[in-house]
Amino acid sequence: MIDYLKELTVKNAGFDIVDRGDCQLLSELIIERTDESVNYNTLRRLFGLASYVKPSKRTLDTLARFNGYNNYIHYLKINPFEAYWSDKEKLYNIINEDSKEIIEFINKSDFKNEHALDFMISLCRELIYLNKIDELDQVFRTKFFNNRDFSYSEIIHFGNSVGILFRTKQDLNKKLLSNANFLKFVYCIHVDYFYLNGYYGTWSAYVSQNTTDIQIKSFSKAILQLINFLNGKTVSYSGFELLDTKEFHPILKGRLLSIKILTGEYKLSDVDRYFERLKIENSSNLFDYFYELMIIAIISRNFSLMELIKKFLSNEKVNIKYYYQEHHLVLYELMCFFYSYFIEDELKNNILDSEFKYSYKEVIQLLKVVINFHTDKINGEKYLKKFEEISKKLGYPLFTKDYLINYFT
Repeated sequence: MIDYLKELTVKNAGFDIVDRGDCQLLSELIIERTDESVNYNTLRRLFGLASYVKPSKRTLDTLARFNGYNNYIHYLKINPFEAYWSDKEKLYNIINEDSKEIIEFINKSDFKNEHALDFMISLCRELIYLNKIDELDQVFRTKFFNNRDFSYSEIIHFGNSVGILFRTKQDLNKKLLSNANFLKFVYCIHVDYFYLNGYYGTWSAYVSQNTTDIQIKSFSKAILQLINFLNGKTVSYSGFELLDTKEFHPILKGRLLSIKILTGEYKLSDVDRYFERLKIENSSNLFDYFYELMIIAIISRNFSLMELIKKFLSNEKVNIKYYYQEHHLVLYELMCFFYSYFIEDELKNNILDSEFKYSYKEVIQLLKVVINFHTDKINGEKYLKKFEEISKKLGYPLFTKDYLINYFT
């Protein structure tokens, strides 16, 4: 923040501060404009022309007033937006230049404020639009990704904001699929269920064979087995049996169990053991563990699994701590919606107008059509037509007319 205040000072002074004479001239200009003084030696230290000493509050207040703010606190309140805009303007000016300039700019800039993530999203999106994949690969190797601590909500926001663009840029440089940060922040986050038979399935096959990260390898193999299920092929749990999943992310743990369930060779005791471990761990993020299980239960019409999940979660205190978990809650309500109709042939609430986010969007739209088809007998033909339209776009043999008509049979 002080660095940007110095930039503003140079800009408003109208000359660069490169020697003692410039500092003396700036000191006089500050007195002239603010009726307050800042000693030229203080300015020398501030601008790196003498040994640095942290500026006093009085100095910062005076410089802030010189640049049009009431004081330094006022500057801090307003400045993040201006600094963000300034950084974006600089970036857009160099984005078509040598890629080294982009990387140097990122590594020099101090992206620690609340706008940092959106700044990087804008940069990555711009590079994807311009098909600068080599530059994008270099960006994912910068200290922004290597040295910054991200919350899972930040990772979700970043991955979904950037990942969606690869629907239009599917011919991806394999080097990017070997970039650990790209895999962590994009590939594993924006799971494109619309293109499992397209680019995303191709990515998964490549990553499963080439990554050395056990979690990412397991994730990729699980995706390939899900693709098998959607295409009416045999689902295998081979290779997952001996995995030590203790350190795996909760969503990945649920994904692996869902693959075992899709094989049809699981036992209810497998699910019970999973639930019992959750009770022992006393996790506060229960929805994370059930995210994949819930969607698989709905897609595979596994009402026994729905019942088990519903029973377990209804007896637990579930906290929505992070914004991405709101989507998990809506998915849970949708699952309960399907289950309630199955056992009672009636609906007690309306979840169909809820907002479903992320890469499940098209699949969820299809499932909403299924429930509408069964509950709105008058408009059955309309929903049949809509179902066929979406299923054709998805291209998964699982979603046939028979699947729609006999979903609850």
